Amino acid sequence: MRCADQPGQFALAVVDRTEVGYSDSWQGPGGVTVDTATEADYEAASATWKCQVTSGALTPSPDTTTVDVPATFCSPARTIPTPGQTGYTLDATFLQDPNIVAGLNRFLFEHDTEEGYFLLGLDGDNPPRAIGRVRLQSGAIGGDARATLTADISLPLSMKPQILFGDINTSEAVPPNQTPLATGANAGAPGTWTPAGSTPPVNAAGATTAGITASPLTAWTTGQWVQGSDTTATGEMHWTSSAWAAGKAS
Repeated sequence: MRCADQPGQFALAVVDRTEVGYSDSWQGPGGVTVDTATEADYEAASATWKCQVTSGALTPSPDTTTVDVPATFCSPARTIPTPGQTGYTLDATFLQDPNIVAGLNRFLFEHDTEEGYFLLGLDGDNPPRAIGRVRLQSGAIGGDARATLTADISLPLSMKPQILFGDINTSEAVPPNQTPLATGANAGAPGTWTPAGSTPPVNAAGATTAGITASPLTAWTTGQWVQGSDTTATGEMHWTSSAWAAGKAS
């Protein structure tokens, strides 16, 4: 496809492991998926950075080794390929901006070696687009005199990315979206988890570990509770005004 005449997206953000509900499986900030991610989910300056990008690509790096099988009385020697999982890099060329306090050069330099999230789109908010996690690396600063200076970066991905294939009419995410983890719980008999359709923690101990936010924050009244992913009585829990406790409020 051609993308030169279409608006693109290029956004970055640092992975924040203290974020409520954080999971190492997240491909974007807050656990957003490739079909829900927006530039607003990433570093605010990304809206400016994308206008500096002159080239952006998700580049595969096949990992193929071979096994040599010696010749026998019945067959000649042969070499058998044994491919490993493909690695990826986010490759981009951008206009240098060390003259800007909150520029892309500064962001990459400041967060060098840290893990980050990326968004790469080839048709604005529409597919095709990709999200994932990368290791941030500094970009070049300086170069030839009296020239428009650019920098090339090649950021290695921490895991296989998620890609939304298709166009504005029909699209499909690969790998498929995972059900997000719950981040909050509303009192009831039983109560509900938020966001809607999310996966709840197993029990009260799991809710504490996950940092689930109770609503209301005052002690739940008699008979109020929520059911964890353990669907037995062991998975029932309520909010005491300061902690998650097993069972229904009494």
